Amino acid sequence: MRNSWLTLIFLCGCDGLIAAPTGTTATGEPAVPAPVERLDCTSARHPASTSLRRLTRRQYERAVAAVFDGQVAPSAQFPAGGALSDSVTGYSTEPALNAVGDQAAEQLMLAAEDVAVAVAAQLPALLPCAAASPGDACAGAFADRYARRAFRRPPDAGERAALLAAYRDARAAGFAFDEGIAAMTVLMLQSPRFLYAAEAAAGAERALDGWELASRLSFLFWDSVPDDALLDAAASGALETSEGLTAEAMRLLASPNADPAIARLFREWLQAGELAPSQKDQALFPQVTFAATRSLNASLERFAAEQVRQGTLVSLLTSDVAYVDAESAPFFGVAAPPPGEWRRQALGAGPRLGLVTQPAVMGALAHSNDASYVLRGRMVHKRLLCQPLGAPPAAAMAALAELPLPANPTGKDVSQVVQARGAGCAGCHRLLDPPGLALEVFDAIGRHRTQYESGKPIDGSGVLGGGGEAIAFADHRELLAALARDPRLGSCFAQQVLRFAMSRLDGADDACALQAMSDGLEASGGRLDAALLALVASDSFRFRKD
Repeated sequence: MRNSWLTLIFLCGCDGLIAAPTGTTATGEPAVPAPVERLDCTSARHPASTSLRRLTRRQYERAVAAVFDGQVAPSAQFPAGGALSDSVTGYSTEPALNAVGDQAAEQLMLAAEDVAVAVAAQLPALLPCAAASPGDACAGAFADRYARRAFRRPPDAGERAALLAAYRDARAAGFAFDEGIAAMTVLMLQSPRFLYAAEAAAGAERALDGWELASRLSFLFWDSVPDDALLDAAASGALETSEGLTAEAMRLLASPNADPAIARLFREWLQAGELAPSQKDQALFPQVTFAATRSLNASLERFAAEQVRQGTLVSLLTSDVAYVDAESAPFFGVAAPPPGEWRRQALGAGPRLGLVTQPAVMGALAHSNDASYVLRGRMVHKRLLCQPLGAPPAAAMAALAELPLPANPTGKDVSQVVQARGAGCAGCHRLLDPPGLALEVFDAIGRHRTQYESGKPIDGSGVLGGGGEAIAFADHRELLAALARDPRLGSCFAQQVLRFAMSRLDGADDACALQAMSDGLEASGGRLDAALLALVASDSFRFRKD
């Protein structure tokens, strides 16, 4: 039955223990732990460093759409980033994942040329003066409008001159007006000002200017370039006040344009990529179609967006609400709405609750033919609680292959054998297996089940421990309720949001930002948007040093 048991337990070794929760607030929300000694964050500024990083493919796609008013499709030739498994932070914007070598440089050029051809074809819609008065003045209007968006600030005199020179050179060579604009577009989209999230050198420290803050805001909340309203706010100086910066952050977060970035935050936080039919054994799971996975991914996105705007740390893990359409409803075990419609569905006291049990999450944290209690347990410890886990011993696979297992072993059978006989693996598996085993009630495609194919029942009881007071739970519902009120969840969420926003690990310079985010969570009763807004107001976001 469990023909993939060996791959389910390949993660062994542990470099940290797990502490027990320290308490909750009077309202039942998590009591976000403060540092042992609170930091004085008011007597001096606390700027932080950031690194130059190239736009990811998804950011590029959204940026092209935004720059050209949705009239132009991005090029498929734009280079993809490295594998998330190679990431230190777990987030796809990490600079090392988006480095540019010779092949990527060629792809960037080809992508710019593809978009330039599309721009030329759409010129009447993008540049009204192209039909009435094509010429140098009209070309200048194109540079002023579209380079401002692409560069996230007005082009300086040298950049504008270079863009217009590309246009004039094409015209002098006998090319038509639209081809001259295409030449300008190629140069614009190959500029580091477009391709990179770049900021001027800071030295010891400096405040970011309005244009830089606009770019940070837009990539944080929209995974894209600023819109005209945000650029206008930068030009007016409004972003250089805390009130103006917060107001724009709230506007961006409230917009539907934020939904893709919110979804990426949660997917990459949980290390649960988008579900696709190719990930599952189609002979076993023919119902995992393109339409079904598209709907399951969209269901997760809708839930995540609601939680960030209205939810708390508790509701994130325990809400009984789901979003369903005709394709996703069977996976949730509810009646389907009419085709083409979405319904916000209260699930009641059933097996589904919160983010973790979303079919798209459980399906992503599984193998092609079976669930994976190791992947799911690892997610709980490493991503929800930010507890470090080490690499497996070098000979782990060979050692595990020799372990004796009973016929048709359950997940708990395998775990017990590993812990009893697996040299070097027991310590880690004692930590990560119990929460993963509680989630065995969801199969490889995220459907709820109560027994294995052998007919043996699934035992989801266990103990979440690792130091201090251990937490016993009878099933996954009790586990998630305990996690939702664990103070480590709040501090971990703050840490993960900072890593998502800054595309790097947090360091000593971010201590005050993390403290402010934890304070915001506590003061708001655990509201997720409070952590994001506290980060935006922090010195780590508003000031930089080299």
